[in-house]
Amino acid sequence: MTAAAATVTAIAAVPAHAAPAPSSERVVTVERAADGTLTETIYQVAPGFTGADLANNLRSKGASGVAVLSGEQASGDVVAAVAACSSGSARTWPSSATCFVRWSYNGAVRPVIDFVDHSGASWPVGRAVTEWNETSGIDSIYRPASSGCDGAPAHCVHVYSSNYGATGWTGSTSRTFNAANTYYASASVKLNDYYGGTEAQKWNTACHELGHVLGLDHNTGTESCLYSSRTSTKYPDADDYNLIERYY
Repeated sequence: MTAAAATVTAIAAVPAHAAPAPSSERVVTVERAADGTLTETIYQVAPGFTGADLANNLRSKGASGVAVLSGEQASGDVVAAVAACSSGSARTWPSSATCFVRWSYNGAVRPVIDFVDHSGASWPVGRAVTEWNETSGIDSIYRPASSGCDGAPAHCVHVYSSNYGATGWTGSTSRTFNAANTYYASASVKLNDYYGGTEAQKWNTACHELGHVLGLDHNTGTESCLYSSRTSTKYPDADDYNLIERYY
């Protein structure tokens, strides 16, 4: 990895009691620092918010480059989705350089991700990790916070939960990648207790965020936990698995 890294953040989904937002709508902020670091944040609305409401809320807090995107629109720093970036209803989370940002193998047979769980007991992070480990493309390993990360060749991704307040989002995934925008340097996840939810809904959000860590964007089908809005779907679908396996 190079010292000049770009950071991108994706944010998860609307609670089930609210009507799901259109699967194509994304609220995005883009900020480029003086050192060349790019931070993009992709938001999904929370209870009582529309995309426009969330965008206005972000602007009021000083966020830069706020936009509400629909369909295959992309911000100026991120490529638009094309057929090569999808498999059925699944989509990759692209960078400005490539359809799919990978984790490096670090000498292993396949990339290894240690999900280090700092979240509260109500978040079924371990079960979500187990489901993502069903793909043959990448190894997803659950680690309690007390055990920490295994170390190389594993990549360490910390998962946190807290009452982050009425932010307008229920979960977020942040990724940092190399200057070429092709490999991850690091990633982390936040799960927002403020919006509550049933066990299935929280499982859905955890599954959703971990899918972003592995390189996937929103799935257009409600049968996947990566559908843009929070549902009670707890698992990835076959298209999600197939897309990961294609790129790894």
